[in-house]
Amino acid sequence: MNINLDQIREIALKGIRRATVFLGLGVNAARDNTFTLYELPENHIKFIPEKVSSEEVLSFKKHFEKWIIWNSLRELIESFGIFLDAIHQSCLLFATNKRRVTSKDAITWGPAFEHKGVEEKLKTLRTRFNIVTKNEKYFATINQARNCITHRKGRIGTEDLKGSDSFRPTWRAFEVIAQTPDGKEISLRPPIPETGIYFKNGAMISLKVLERLKDYKLGEVIEFTPVDINEICFLINEAANEIVALTVTYAKDLGIKVAEHGAQPDRE
Repeated sequence: MNINLDQIREIALKGIRRATVFLGLGVNAARDNTFTLYELPENHIKFIPEKVSSEEVLSFKKHFEKWIIWNSLRELIESFGIFLDAIHQSCLLFATNKRRVTSKDAITWGPAFEHKGVEEKLKTLRTRFNIVTKNEKYFATINQARNCITHRKGRIGTEDLKGSDSFRPTWRAFEVIAQTPDGKEISLRPPIPETGIYFKNGAMISLKVLERLKDYKLGEVIEFTPVDINEICFLINEAANEIVALTVTYAKDLGIKVAEHGAQPDRE
């Protein structure tokens, strides 16, 4: 039996690449004033008039950008969920190989795990195999944002509030900060003005770790920016690396030989 954990990690990383590339293509098209083609090519059934006003085209593009941003988040979360499925399956194989889990339980646990949301999958990996990422707490709200987008077109419902007065998607991010000699901190988070930022007396550039937080009341619609999605990409990349490293540790603790790339449990 040969389990390649590098290939499993690639599931999450591919989701990140797809999300960022598709997001870039979509946002650039939405913001390009010269791009106004909205009709499907080779399409003989018309649902939209061939000619609409420029104001209507701008409205199409505005909603298209939001749609692209939302779907990039869905791509990230759903790819990460499939990655977690593969990690869980690997750990089950390790555990059954070393008789820590019965084959009967493994057959039941596998399909049940795949039907869970990302938040529950992370909890199960933690309790079942001691595999946890320090970013676990952020996935509860990020996954709930994905659920809201999928099931309620992004409009906050009581399901999202979960008894609270508002829904607060949160994630950990890094921000470049310019600190001026008089002690002021200026964020260099995009978008940066085309003219750049001039510091007359100079500034010290540093990297700051912080938490992003958005706050939505019942009935409000979720809004994310491309920069928000880019930061969530980094969060998922970090979490995937942590989880793979801990999966290797779990295999080693069971006495399974781990090659430089992937894990190779010996059958007894």
